[in-house]
Amino acid sequence: MTKNKLLLYGCLLLLQLAFSQQRVLEGRIFVADGVPSGVHIVNVANEQEVVSDSDGHFSIAADIDDVLVLSAEQLEFQRTIVDKDQYYKGRIDITMISKVTQLEEVEVVNHNNINAVSLRILNRPAKTYTPAERRLRTAGVFKPIQLLGIIAGGMELDPIINAINGKAKRLKKEVLLEKKEMLLSKVNARYTDDYFKTELKIASEYVTGFKYYLVEDADFAETFENGNPERIGIEMARKATDFNAAVSKEKK
Repeated sequence: MTKNKLLLYGCLLLLQLAFSQQRVLEGRIFVADGVPSGVHIVNVANEQEVVSDSDGHFSIAADIDDVLVLSAEQLEFQRTIVDKDQYYKGRIDITMISKVTQLEEVEVVNHNNINAVSLRILNRPAKTYTPAERRLRTAGVFKPIQLLGIIAGGMELDPIINAINGKAKRLKKEVLLEKKEMLLSKVNARYTDDYFKTELKIASEYVTGFKYYLVEDADFAETFENGNPERIGIEMARKATDFNAAVSKEKK
């Protein structure tokens, strides 16, 4: 491949690295069979958090490809990625789903003993992937050395296309976000809001924001996954001190 062609591919890839400025988006939440008020909207990129009003309206600063995480007690947890159309229009509408009422009693039949290994379809258990990880594997990840494969015709075009349009980059972001969502669910399952308010001295209006603050911290994530309750408590207390100090400074 000539130097000019290599330069062309390089320029196409670099176009995806251009930064756009954040702007305030006017948003609204729609719920078919529920109330859109009191929804916490967090921009993972800039850590800004806002709450929707009684009609579901909200305003939040965001950039293209920023991830917005939405949560409310009465609604299913949801995330959305700001696309170019929403960014340039300055408006984003999001439809959320009400939580389904859990049945009092559900009979579960255990079929764990029936699997591909027991049926001799596989010699060993297949590696499992989360939905985001499966999408990333399907999309492929482009590497510069793969440009040489075009000459011989022995390379799939999807990885190159995905590298140019930023899809692989977005899918990687989804994998990381999915892991944070799982961690957030574990934190919510283990600790009540009263624990954060009473033990960690987090103000009621900042409890949700503090939870996101925790899951964004790599040290806390590692400590939590190690499963030592004492170490987790120490790390949470340390992060609470930093968080409260930042809140106090912001109010001055």
